[in-house]
Amino acid sequence: MEAPLCAGRGFCPDDCMCQTRIGEITMCAFELRENALGVEIHAGDQLLALYRATEELPRSESPKPCFAPLYTLSGQLVTEYRPPDHAWHTGLFFGWVHVNDANLWGGRWYLPETKKYEDVADSHGVQQHDGFTALEADGVTESLSWLDGRDQLMARESRSFGFYSTEGGYCLRISMRIEPAGDRLVMGASRAARYSGLVLRMGPSFAEADHYCSEGRQGHADIMHQHARWVGARGKSGGFVALMDHPSNPRHPVTWFTRANLLGTGLLIEGDLEIAAGECLELHHAFFVLDQDPGPTQIESLYADFAASPGELP
Repeated sequence: MEAPLCAGRGFCPDDCMCQTRIGEITMCAFELRENALGVEIHAGDQLLALYRATEELPRSESPKPCFAPLYTLSGQLVTEYRPPDHAWHTGLFFGWVHVNDANLWGGRWYLPETKKYEDVADSHGVQQHDGFTALEADGVTESLSWLDGRDQLMARESRSFGFYSTEGGYCLRISMRIEPAGDRLVMGASRAARYSGLVLRMGPSFAEADHYCSEGRQGHADIMHQHARWVGARGKSGGFVALMDHPSNPRHPVTWFTRANLLGTGLLIEGDLEIAAGECLELHHAFFVLDQDPGPTQIESLYADFAASPGELP
């Protein structure tokens, strides 16, 4: 069994002082490097992730921070970024189709009155990066503003994420807190598919991924719109990812939105969420990126460890 990777030191010995063990996850200091777009995470000389915080994109894509690319430790590409069919799909991202009167997902809105996806003027909002308040590989904290189609402030978000080594890969822990800037925030979803939440658009090797979930269902079609604690996806040519829903999240276990090349939470499938003034919405997820599929028993063990931890970065 290989020891966890330690940035700048090759493989990390069991007694490495940079390690703190939390169940089966090892907090081992990957290297964080800042760049013009945001931050990169490296294991030695290998790029694992780029977090795009400030990239300028067309307003029609509802610009939002995202992770793209993401790679396995062996170099397998996990994400697809701005594909021709849906340019607003940006790797691993938080997307919200309806927030008050704004589109924080991108693309057209589905209009019930026409039963079509239509362009709606001044509808595309922005999840705007305001700045980083902490920058470490095992703990990045970011402030964001949610702006509507006319650049009016709707909400403030605090987002935190960290990368941790685990056998055969790594885990990305990500948390967010959303607070309305005005009287309330109404978060809805597409009136057709109702997708919204943390979503992964998978790369070419995952274009026809094999999905399975904590409840024993297999295949993206059977998992779509069903509840599960976690969902995993295996690439046709190797590589495996698993997205997990923390038990402290609202509507846990979450409903899922899954396609052959897409893995996403569907927090709003069951209906809108309203956040009143003075209240907040918190979400906590774990995202595992592994070289091989360890099987549902091992994924369930990793989930149990995640579920037992506080609903925040460890």
